[in-house]
Amino acid sequence: GCDGEVSVLHTLEWREKYKPWCVTPKTIQYNKNGFIYRRGNSRPGPRKRLEAEKAKDSESLSTAGHALLFYRPGVTTVENPDLYGRVMLNAIDSAVADSLVRNKGEIGRFNIVFDCKGFGSKNAPSIANVKLLFRYLQDHFPDRLGVLVVANLGGMAQMLFKMVLPFVTEDVRAKIHVIPNDEEGRREMLLQFIDEDKIPTWLGGKDDYEFDVKEYYKNEKCVLKEDEISNFLIDMPYHG
Repeated sequence: GCDGEVSVLHTLEWREKYKPWCVTPKTIQYNKNGFIYRRGNSRPGPRKRLEAEKAKDSESLSTAGHALLFYRPGVTTVENPDLYGRVMLNAIDSAVADSLVRNKGEIGRFNIVFDCKGFGSKNAPSIANVKLLFRYLQDHFPDRLGVLVVANLGGMAQMLFKMVLPFVTEDVRAKIHVIPNDEEGRREMLLQFIDEDKIPTWLGGKDDYEFDVKEYYKNEKCVLKEDEISNFLIDMPYHG
């Protein structure tokens, strides 16, 4: 660990140089299949629910709670680890910002639904890249993860988890929940975190949203040229 002030300064430097809120045309194209995207929000926690019920605030009950990220690595391949990582970190940064706005600055957390369907060796990031991603999260998004809900856990994903978990803190491990593969068990566990109308149909819910890359990124406020982000590895090579 390092001194709190040093950690903050390091994160500020990283954000200034990496610009996780920004994308490039190649970044957008890389996520054409929507292997990760932000959509909706989780159910608010007990304290938020109690406050909303006391205030008879039905809007807070539906809009409060952590931002939701849906991660489906089985729909893409890791041809370019740098672009893969930028898509991931941009989605996470977007989720934190969304949560902060909806919760009036009180909460800036996200939950991830990790769907392992179709996940095989061609879809798996290298262990080095997974460790790097966790380092980004631990260094620059501390305590932003709510829960990581894993669906359709299969052999390849199990093997990856076994290799990665030793590098993950106990706090993060406690946030990982593997849901049953049977339809009813999966539905019951997902409903603990997400309202049914926000659970995708491909996980047994009622949300029939289909990812469209042009629609998803059409309102991006920061789209940079490729060479505007390429200097990051020169400026901060220890993150490469």
